[in-house]
Amino acid sequence: MFEIDKSVPIPLYYQLKQIIMKKIETGEYKPNDRLPTEHELCSMLGMSRTPVRQALTELTHEGILYRRPGQGTFVSDFSLSPSRDIMRIRVLVPEDKWATPLEKAVSQWNEAHSERQVKLNLLLVGYPELHFKIKSALTSGSPPDFFLLDSVSVPNLAKEGFLKPLDEIDPLWIENDYRRDFFPVFVEESTYQGHIYAIPAQTDMALIWYRRDWFKMEGMEPPGTWEELVKTAEHFKKPSVRKKYGLKEYPLGFPGGLKAGETITYFFLPFLWSTGGDVLSNGRVVFDSEASRRALSFLRDLVWKHRVESPEVVSYEWDKTPKLFAKGEFALAIGGSYESSIIREVSGFGDEEFRKRVGFVPIPASPGGRCTTTAGGMAYAVSANAHDPELVLNILKITTGERFMRAFCLSTGQNPPRISVQRSLDPEKNWFLFKTSAMIYNARVRPLTPEYRRISEQLQVLLENTISGKMDVDEAVRRTACNLEKIIGGDSPISDNAT
Repeated sequence: MFEIDKSVPIPLYYQLKQIIMKKIETGEYKPNDRLPTEHELCSMLGMSRTPVRQALTELTHEGILYRRPGQGTFVSDFSLSPSRDIMRIRVLVPEDKWATPLEKAVSQWNEAHSERQVKLNLLLVGYPELHFKIKSALTSGSPPDFFLLDSVSVPNLAKEGFLKPLDEIDPLWIENDYRRDFFPVFVEESTYQGHIYAIPAQTDMALIWYRRDWFKMEGMEPPGTWEELVKTAEHFKKPSVRKKYGLKEYPLGFPGGLKAGETITYFFLPFLWSTGGDVLSNGRVVFDSEASRRALSFLRDLVWKHRVESPEVVSYEWDKTPKLFAKGEFALAIGGSYESSIIREVSGFGDEEFRKRVGFVPIPASPGGRCTTTAGGMAYAVSANAHDPELVLNILKITTGERFMRAFCLSTGQNPPRISVQRSLDPEKNWFLFKTSAMIYNARVRPLTPEYRRISEQLQVLLENTISGKMDVDEAVRRTACNLEKIIGGDSPISDNAT
């Protein structure tokens, strides 16, 4: 029975947390038991949904509970100690979709190893503040044995000693499978100071979405250069063309401010790379260059000179552009392959209709440059404090093996980082992955440095300041380069917030 005392000055959510914990400690709630739903708890306790949700959310983040979409909230067995017969492996992932391949991998392991059974203790933490939550879990009294992280976090966590080098656990597998079958760009991204620290699980590419059906009716080809991007956008800005397709005032969409977070860094880098520019080279800051100025000037000019994009882009959340594109408000949108699910959901397009109406091409090339794209995604890493690193790696070998990775990528629409999986894709049945995966061969990864997150924050401020017109491009580049130098040198950058 749940009993909440509303007369005492103790937050309701905290009282509910303590009640649930007590029921777990006394055995009334056992591992994997399902709790009452939020609605049921609200009715039982006469409480609003807010404190109930806060209590369940905090217990989930603490690893006491875990959630399964469509099934409910369950008691975790993270607190149980390993036994002789069953090895409990603590796992931290950001979303439920990662549970299925992991559970299937464990099932396959258990079928082949009756004498050494494995049970996953799965903790879902959500994507917001994922890096912070991983660090918090690793410094807790009961850290996970392995976890899923954004690949850009690998150098930072490796530098701080939180990760176990995979080439020390199984050097033969690293040489005979990992290095041979994962695309080199992802091997590079998972390497820090000569050691491999992560196994790529999936990847996505930056690209340009366009309305294939509208381009076909207008007799136009998708843009391959900056000049073509401007010309096609200007064509769809014409009043007669806008009226024909029900377009709003601006035909091109992209996120351009701090609210979009990492997304704007992700799509900006291909424009920079196409000019021959870069952020870092051999550990040195090389951002103060004419190439950087050209890339930033082009993006700013899309708003203020060519007027094919709204000045409001600086206020866009990361997912606003694909949603507006899906609603038919844009003819083109700068984004990423990971947005396909958003576009399908908002537009209501089935697979065939999506294929007929929506097209995509790499980020266009600068004058004299070449098309390139940003590749990035999620990767598995083994904790430096894992109870049995060899066993953990064996589970991950199965999870990221060709068969399981192919099934996962086909079910989620995300690209495989394994060469063998990419080559197994059917050009017709798996057309979306087949075409987007081809971009991997021209892909680059974000700057490989333990300070990447601070660097990305500076680039986000830079983009908002220049695209909004609040700061001159030349001055913004110089100040950003100066701040990047301070970050690489271990100092605090000068505050330069757009707001």
